[in-house]
Amino acid sequence: MRDVARSRLGRCLALLLTLTTLTACQKWTTVESPIASTVEKNEPDRVRVTTMDGRVMELDSPTVQGDSLTRSIDGEQRPMVAIAEIEKLEFRGSNVGLTVLSIAGAAAIVVAVILATNPGDENP
Repeated sequence: MRDVARSRLGRCLALLLTLTTLTACQKWTTVESPIASTVEKNEPDRVRVTTMDGRVMELDSPTVQGDSLTRSIDGEQRPMVAIAEIEKLEFRGSNVGLTVLSIAGAAAIVVAVILATNPGDENP
């Protein structure tokens, strides 16, 4: 019975480590081109905005309306910040190298935990 509990614990630990490792697959990337056209062209799910006065905010489902960047609140687009006040705009994008490294590391952790928690056919 103890081996079954250890095996379950090991699998749970392996799953937890895998999930936490895979969060490294994305990173914020600064947008260098004109903000309005970039948002309209890419239609990102989420952006991070830094304003001229140092405020940092994340906007879900951003769109451009007039001279403002808006976000979706309860299905309605609401103005959040004037484009002229934006110092830096960042998109969340994938990092292929980090993704591959994370998956390889997670696989190694899973194999190590499973091998450590399953003693095999040992005779006392």
